[in-house]
Amino acid sequence: MLLNHRELRVFLSIARAGSINAAAELIGMTQPALSRSLRRLEASLGAALFQRHAGGMTLTSFGHAVKRHGERVEFETSRLIEEIRMLNGAASGFVRVGLVPSAVNTLLEPTLAAVNRIAPEIQVQVIEGAGDTMLSAVASGQVDFAIIGDIAIDFAPDVVVTPIGDEEVCVAARTLHPIFSKDHLALEDLTTYRWVLPEKGNAIWFGFDNLFRRNGLEPPTPVVATNSVHTLKTIVCGEDYLTMMTRVIFEQEEKNGLVCPIPLPVTHWRRELMLARRNRAYSLPAEKLFLAELIRQAQKTDVSL
Repeated sequence: MLLNHRELRVFLSIARAGSINAAAELIGMTQPALSRSLRRLEASLGAALFQRHAGGMTLTSFGHAVKRHGERVEFETSRLIEEIRMLNGAASGFVRVGLVPSAVNTLLEPTLAAVNRIAPEIQVQVIEGAGDTMLSAVASGQVDFAIIGDIAIDFAPDVVVTPIGDEEVCVAARTLHPIFSKDHLALEDLTTYRWVLPEKGNAIWFGFDNLFRRNGLEPPTPVVATNSVHTLKTIVCGEDYLTMMTRVIFEQEEKNGLVCPIPLPVTHWRRELMLARRNRAYSLPAEKLFLAELIRQAQKTDVSL
């Protein structure tokens, strides 16, 4: 059985919008037309893809499976169109890159500069997020490849993950934090303060959890969780919170005397940076060029401070 691509497009629009009415406005089709298209798709699959309720529509387990497939078809179709246009000389290359925040300054910026000198016509889309989110983006085809921290989760079968570098991670606080006035600091003391951390799924969170558990301590519960680096640094600079993050993230704040690592050796560690990409037989020229330059930058760049 072949799926109708137009019906898949309608289905994805409804899944993203949360209702038929919202999807109709989004893609410029009438509500009855969308309803008919969805009914045909559900009938051909023999399964209900949405649960209807007063607040809108949510995906069933069947719907989630179709959404994963539909998104992959959508991205691969866009790749095919891009490749044909490139072969016709009608378009510039396009690269989709996912990464964790700490890789922006150390790897992304020098790679962009180098690629721009070689091929200024290449366009780059950057998606930033936690490691598990970036792995999902690689698996679904939302990004061509991603730079992530080493995290203890299962990879998708067709995702290849290889080491590309490492960077220092440490516990830090603003320089006025009372923890710096303690004469004999121990790891247990860190459990008595407020913490702000990235959300679960980030390699930093796994490192934080492991730091305390391997030393026989229950990890403190973070008061604030955020995947925004700007928010995290703003909170740490303004209030007496502890945090754990890659040192390069607060490099400028440390130079300006605003934030300082905790002087406790056990709270300093190195995490491995990984390159995640799908195991595909071919890549577009723009993707090959960007990836080669990214690897070259990683090999010559000292990621640590």
